[in-house]
Amino acid sequence: MAKGNPVMLASERRRLILDRVAERQTIEGQALADELNVSAMTIRRDIKQLEQDGFLRQTYGGATVHITKSVELGFNSRALQCSTEKRLIGAHAVKDIEPGQTIFLSEGTTTAQFAQFLPPHPHLVVITPSLSHASLLASRGIHVIVLGGKLHANELVMTGPLTESGIQDFYADICVLGAAGVDPEIGITELNYEVAAVHRLMLQRSSRIMLLADHRKMALRASAVVAPLCQTSVIVTDAAIPAAMIDHLQACGP
Repeated sequence: MAKGNPVMLASERRRLILDRVAERQTIEGQALADELNVSAMTIRRDIKQLEQDGFLRQTYGGATVHITKSVELGFNSRALQCSTEKRLIGAHAVKDIEPGQTIFLSEGTTTAQFAQFLPPHPHLVVITPSLSHASLLASRGIHVIVLGGKLHANELVMTGPLTESGIQDFYADICVLGAAGVDPEIGITELNYEVAAVHRLMLQRSSRIMLLADHRKMALRASAVVAPLCQTSVIVTDAAIPAAMIDHLQACGP
Protein backbone atom coordinates (compact mmCIF):
# COMPACT_ATOMS: atom_id res chain seq x y z
CA MET A 1 0.00 0.00 0.00
CA ALA A 2 1.30 3.44 -0.87
CA LYS A 3 2.83 5.47 1.94
CA GLY A 4 0.37 7.77 3.63
CA ASN A 5 -2.76 5.85 2.58
CA PRO A 6 -4.93 4.70 5.49
CA VAL A 7 -5.02 0.95 6.03
CA MET A 8 -8.40 -0.48 5.05
CA LEU A 9 -9.79 -3.12 7.38
CA ALA A 10 -10.68 -6.52 5.91
CA SER A 11 -14.37 -5.96 6.69
CA GLU A 12 -14.27 -2.62 4.83
CA ARG A 13 -12.62 -4.24 1.80
CA ARG A 14 -15.26 -6.98 1.76
CA ARG A 15 -18.08 -4.48 2.00
CA LEU A 16 -16.58 -2.66 -0.97
CA ILE A 17 -16.30 -5.95 -2.90
CA LEU A 18 -19.99 -6.59 -2.27
CA ASP A 19 -20.80 -3.06 -3.40
CA ARG A 20 -18.85 -3.58 -6.62
CA VAL A 21 -20.55 -6.91 -7.33
CA ALA A 22 -23.95 -5.40 -6.60
CA GLU A 23 -23.22 -2.62 -9.09
CA ARG A 24 -21.58 -4.68 -11.85
CA GLN A 25 -22.70 -8.28 -11.17
CA THR A 26 -19.05 -9.30 -11.61
CA ILE A 27 -15.60 -8.14 -10.58
CA GLU A 28 -12.04 -8.85 -11.71
CA GLY A 29 -9.60 -9.54 -8.92
CA GLN A 30 -6.51 -7.77 -10.24
CA ALA A 31 -8.45 -4.64 -11.18
CA LEU A 32 -9.93 -4.48 -7.67
CA ALA A 33 -6.48 -5.03 -6.13
CA ASP A 34 -5.16 -2.09 -8.17
CA GLU A 35 -8.12 0.07 -7.12
CA LEU A 36 -7.57 -0.65 -3.42
CA ASN A 37 -3.77 -0.64 -3.69
CA VAL A 38 -3.45 -4.11 -2.14
CA SER A 39 -2.06 -7.38 -3.45
CA ALA A 40 -4.06 -9.70 -5.67
CA MET A 41 -3.55 -12.39 -3.01
CA THR A 42 -5.35 -10.19 -0.46
CA ILE A 43 -8.31 -9.80 -2.79
CA ARG A 44 -8.35 -13.56 -3.46
CA ARG A 45 -8.50 -14.20 0.30
CA ASP A 46 -11.37 -11.72 0.65
CA ILE A 47 -13.29 -13.32 -2.21
CA LYS A 48 -12.68 -16.79 -0.76
CA GLN A 49 -14.05 -15.68 2.63
CA LEU A 50 -17.12 -14.09 1.03
CA GLU A 51 -17.72 -17.27 -0.93
CA GLN A 52 -17.46 -19.37 2.24
CA ASP A 53 -20.00 -17.03 3.82
CA GLY A 54 -22.33 -17.62 0.86
CA PHE A 55 -22.21 -14.10 -0.61
CA LEU A 56 -20.30 -14.79 -3.82
CA ARG A 57 -19.37 -17.51 -6.28
CA GLN A 58 -15.82 -17.45 -7.60
CA THR A 59 -15.06 -17.44 -11.31
CA TYR A 60 -11.70 -17.35 -13.10
CA GLY A 61 -10.05 -14.09 -12.10
CA GLY A 62 -12.90 -12.63 -10.07
CA ALA A 63 -16.33 -13.31 -8.57
CA THR A 64 -19.99 -13.21 -9.52
CA VAL A 65 -23.23 -12.89 -7.58
CA HIS A 66 -24.49 -16.05 -5.89
CA ILE A 67 -28.17 -16.07 -6.81
CA THR A 68 -29.37 -17.35 -3.43
CA LYS A 69 -27.59 -14.45 -1.76
CA SER A 70 -28.57 -11.60 -4.06
CA VAL A 71 -30.74 -10.15 -1.29
CA GLU A 72 -27.61 -9.68 0.84
CA LEU A 73 -25.94 -7.68 -1.92
CA GLY A 74 -28.97 -5.42 -2.07
CA PHE A 75 -28.32 -4.43 1.54
CA ASN A 76 -24.71 -3.54 0.67
CA SER A 77 -22.74 -3.05 3.89
CA ARG A 78 -25.52 -4.26 6.20
CA ALA A 79 -24.80 -7.81 5.12
CA LEU A 80 -21.36 -7.70 6.74
CA GLN A 81 -22.31 -5.88 9.94
CA CYS A 82 -21.64 -8.26 12.83
CA SER A 83 -21.17 -11.05 10.29
CA THR A 84 -19.12 -13.18 12.70
CA GLU A 85 -21.69 -12.73 15.47
CA LYS A 86 -24.52 -13.58 13.07
CA ARG A 87 -22.78 -16.78 12.02
CA LEU A 88 -22.36 -17.81 15.66
CA ILE A 89 -25.99 -16.98 16.41
CA GLY A 90 -27.17 -19.05 13.44
CA ALA A 91 -24.91 -21.99 14.28
CA HIS A 92 -26.12 -22.02 17.89
CA ALA A 93 -29.81 -21.58 17.07
CA VAL A 94 -30.04 -24.64 14.79
CA LYS A 95 -29.09 -26.88 17.71
CA ASP A 96 -32.60 -26.32 19.07
CA ILE A 97 -34.24 -27.77 15.94
CA GLU A 98 -35.40 -31.39 15.94
CA PRO A 99 -36.08 -33.77 13.04
CA GLY A 100 -39.60 -33.62 11.71
CA GLN A 101 -40.39 -30.12 12.95
CA THR A 102 -42.21 -27.43 10.97
CA ILE A 103 -40.53 -24.02 11.07
CA PHE A 104 -41.68 -20.54 10.19
CA LEU A 105 -38.54 -18.62 9.11
CA SER A 106 -38.52 -14.86 8.65
CA GLU A 107 -36.33 -12.92 6.23
CA GLY A 108 -33.14 -11.16 7.31
CA THR A 109 -29.37 -11.39 7.45
CA THR A 110 -29.25 -13.20 10.81
CA THR A 111 -31.94 -15.73 9.91
CA ALA A 112 -29.96 -16.27 6.68
CA GLN A 113 -27.16 -17.66 8.83
CA PHE A 114 -29.66 -19.94 10.56
CA ALA A 115 -30.65 -21.21 7.11
CA GLN A 116 -27.00 -21.75 6.20
CA PHE A 117 -26.39 -23.97 9.23
CA LEU A 118 -29.73 -25.78 9.29
CA PRO A 119 -29.03 -29.49 8.62
CA PRO A 120 -31.37 -31.40 6.27
CA HIS A 121 -33.27 -33.28 8.98
CA PRO A 122 -35.68 -35.97 7.78
CA HIS A 123 -39.17 -34.60 7.22
CA LEU A 124 -38.16 -31.08 8.27
CA VAL A 125 -40.40 -28.40 6.73
CA VAL A 126 -39.52 -24.71 6.49
CA ILE A 127 -42.21 -22.15 5.64
CA THR A 128 -40.85 -18.75 4.67
CA PRO A 129 -41.79 -15.51 2.88
CA SER A 130 -38.13 -15.10 1.83
CA LEU A 131 -37.18 -16.17 -1.70
CA SER A 132 -33.52 -15.91 -0.75
CA HIS A 133 -33.87 -18.31 2.18
CA ALA A 134 -36.10 -20.64 0.17
CA SER A 135 -33.57 -20.92 -2.65
CA LEU A 136 -30.72 -21.66 -0.26
CA LEU A 137 -32.65 -24.27 1.75
CA ALA A 138 -34.08 -26.02 -1.31
CA SER A 139 -30.60 -26.32 -2.83
CA ARG A 140 -29.61 -28.34 0.26
CA GLY A 141 -32.49 -30.77 0.03
CA ILE A 142 -34.69 -29.22 2.72
CA HIS A 143 -38.46 -29.25 2.15
CA VAL A 144 -39.48 -25.61 1.69
CA ILE A 145 -42.88 -23.94 1.34
CA VAL A 146 -42.74 -20.37 0.01
CA LEU A 147 -45.52 -18.02 1.02
CA GLY A 148 -46.97 -16.08 -1.91
CA GLY A 149 -47.79 -12.39 -1.93
CA LYS A 150 -46.41 -9.03 -2.98
CA LEU A 151 -42.68 -9.26 -3.70
CA HIS A 152 -40.37 -6.60 -2.25
CA ALA A 153 -37.64 -6.61 -4.88
CA ASN A 154 -34.91 -5.12 -2.70
CA GLU A 155 -35.24 -7.82 0.00
CA LEU A 156 -36.86 -10.65 -2.00
CA VAL A 157 -39.53 -11.07 0.66
CA MET A 158 -43.29 -11.55 0.29
CA THR A 159 -45.88 -9.52 2.20
CA GLY A 160 -49.55 -8.55 1.96
CA PRO A 161 -52.94 -10.27 2.17
CA LEU A 162 -51.91 -13.33 0.13
CA THR A 163 -48.92 -13.91 2.42
CA GLU A 164 -51.03 -13.50 5.53
CA SER A 165 -53.72 -15.82 4.16
CA GLY A 166 -51.09 -18.45 3.37
CA ILE A 167 -49.79 -18.41 6.93
CA GLN A 168 -53.26 -19.36 8.18
CA ASP A 169 -52.93 -22.70 6.34
CA PHE A 170 -50.09 -23.85 8.63
CA TYR A 171 -49.12 -24.32 12.24
CA ALA A 172 -45.42 -24.46 13.14
CA ASP A 173 -43.53 -26.06 15.99
CA ILE A 174 -41.23 -23.06 16.10
CA CYS A 175 -41.01 -19.59 14.56
CA VAL A 176 -37.45 -18.37 13.95
CA LEU A 177 -37.62 -14.61 13.77
CA GLY A 178 -35.21 -11.77 13.08
CA ALA A 179 -35.81 -8.15 14.04
CA ALA A 180 -34.82 -4.62 13.13
CA GLY A 181 -34.90 -3.65 16.79
CA VAL A 182 -35.33 -5.28 20.21
CA ASP A 183 -36.38 -3.05 23.08
CA PRO A 184 -37.26 -4.23 26.61
CA GLU A 185 -40.25 -1.89 26.79
CA ILE A 186 -41.56 -1.86 23.21
CA GLY A 187 -40.55 -5.39 22.27
CA ILE A 188 -39.72 -6.71 18.79
CA THR A 189 -39.92 -4.11 16.02
CA GLU A 190 -39.51 -3.93 12.24
CA LEU A 191 -38.87 -1.17 9.72
CA ASN A 192 -41.80 -2.11 7.47
CA TYR A 193 -45.37 -2.41 8.74
CA GLU A 194 -46.24 -5.07 6.15
CA VAL A 195 -43.31 -7.20 7.26
CA ALA A 196 -44.35 -6.69 10.88
CA ALA A 197 -47.87 -7.93 10.07
CA VAL A 198 -46.46 -11.12 8.53
CA HIS A 199 -44.25 -11.69 11.56
CA ARG A 200 -47.17 -11.22 13.97
CA LEU A 201 -49.18 -13.92 12.20
CA MET A 202 -46.23 -16.32 12.17
CA LEU A 203 -45.88 -15.84 15.93
CA GLN A 204 -49.57 -16.56 16.46
CA ARG A 205 -49.37 -19.77 14.45
CA SER A 206 -46.33 -21.21 16.27
CA SER A 207 -45.86 -23.20 19.47
CA ARG A 208 -42.49 -21.61 20.29
CA ILE A 209 -40.80 -18.36 19.30
CA MET A 210 -37.03 -18.10 18.79
CA LEU A 211 -35.73 -14.56 18.30
CA LEU A 212 -32.30 -14.12 16.64
CA ALA A 213 -30.69 -10.71 17.09
CA ASP A 214 -27.11 -9.50 17.40
CA HIS A 215 -26.13 -6.99 20.06
CA ARG A 216 -26.50 -4.00 17.69
CA LYS A 217 -30.24 -4.63 17.51
CA MET A 218 -30.67 -4.39 21.28
CA ALA A 219 -32.31 -1.23 22.63
CA LEU A 220 -33.22 -0.15 19.08
CA ARG A 221 -36.80 0.80 18.26
CA ALA A 222 -38.03 0.56 14.70
CA SER A 223 -41.39 2.05 13.73
CA ALA A 224 -43.51 -1.11 13.30
CA VAL A 225 -44.19 -3.15 16.45
CA VAL A 226 -44.31 -6.94 16.07
CA ALA A 227 -44.82 -8.27 19.60
CA PRO A 228 -43.76 -7.84 23.23
CA LEU A 229 -40.70 -9.80 24.33
CA CYS A 230 -42.80 -11.87 26.75
CA GLN A 231 -44.11 -13.79 23.74
CA THR A 232 -40.66 -15.17 22.89
CA SER A 233 -39.56 -18.58 24.12
CA VAL A 234 -35.83 -17.96 23.65
CA ILE A 235 -33.60 -15.12 22.48
CA VAL A 236 -30.30 -16.01 20.80
CA THR A 237 -27.76 -13.17 20.69
CA ASP A 238 -23.97 -12.72 20.90
CA ALA A 239 -21.45 -12.19 23.67
CA ALA A 240 -21.13 -8.45 23.02
CA ILE A 241 -24.54 -7.70 24.50
CA PRO A 242 -24.17 -5.51 27.64
CA ALA A 243 -24.86 -7.18 30.99
CA ALA A 244 -27.49 -4.56 31.81
CA MET A 245 -29.40 -5.47 28.65
CA ILE A 246 -29.31 -9.15 29.61
CA ASP A 247 -30.96 -8.23 32.91
CA HIS A 248 -33.61 -6.19 31.08
CA LEU A 249 -34.34 -9.04 28.66
CA GLN A 250 -34.58 -11.60 31.43
CA ALA A 251 -37.00 -9.34 33.30
CA CYS A 252 -39.17 -9.18 30.17
CA GLY A 253 -39.06 -12.91 29.51
CA PRO A 254 -42.02 -15.30 29.55
